Amino acid sequence: MDRTGLVLEGGGMRGAYTAGVLDFFLDEKVHFPYVVGASAGACNGSSYVAAQRGRNYEVMVNYGDHPEYISFKRMFTERQLFGMDFIFDKLPNQLVPFDYDAFLSRTTEFVVGTTNMRTGEAQFFDHFPDRTSLLKVMRASSSLPLIAPSISYLGEELMDGGIADPIPINPSIESGNKKHVIVLTRNDGYIKKRMKMNWYFTRKYKNFPKFAQALRIRHQKYNTTLRKIKQMEENGQVFVLRPQTPLQVSRIEKNRQRLHQLYMQGYKEAEQQSDQLAKFIQT
Repeated sequence: MDRTGLVLEGGGMRGAYTAGVLDFFLDEKVHFPYVVGASAGACNGSSYVAAQRGRNYEVMVNYGDHPEYISFKRMFTERQLFGMDFIFDKLPNQLVPFDYDAFLSRTTEFVVGTTNMRTGEAQFFDHFPDRTSLLKVMRASSSLPLIAPSISYLGEELMDGGIADPIPINPSIESGNKKHVIVLTRNDGYIKKRMKMNWYFTRKYKNFPKFAQALRIRHQKYNTTLRKIKQMEENGQVFVLRPQTPLQVSRIEKNRQRLHQLYMQGYKEAEQQSDQLAKFIQT
């Protein structure tokens, strides 16, 4: 397992698939020395690193239809589709407590990806001196343009990590890892399309032109990264877990049964591929 990184893609509520995969890992005592994630991938990863089996299920499935979690009414009144205070304050601090003590005692290096609005580049964080800093960085990593405000942290304005580096394989490579296990939330063959609102992003983020540019080319970065991963997979450097059947869940899914089914899909597909994964890790 030495020098093996776990890379977690985001994808909003599609992260229920990742939650299933990670709970299988915890059940089988599969622990990685390095975990990096963006957006929902970072949120799922934090509970995995803290060894809180079932917490991601509780947050995403059992609370996914809570009116404070996703609200179209709030989207129009406050420009926030996701209840960020609910997700990054009330849930981890009250309703489904996050075990920060367990997180602090981890041996795993945990890295969260964000997008720096000033530079338009990915900015990664691996040091979290307290509970507040961890939750703030993860909130920044999950703050989607137009439906959530940016987050100020250490003198920078930060947003969704999936913009600049949607599948953060590069930091895992740069850390010295020779093998990488990647959990994707899209089916094989998926190709991200160019967003239709590029003109609006240019106007909306006129004070952050490099960030607007990052939004315009987001699809290119995503597709380029997928090609890179495919090549690394063929070379035996990467093991990919991805949904094997077409997804019935969207980024903003609220249907509890669909979220449960996607969680179970992630768990079962990880279980089905456990022998191949063990062989990949051990060789």
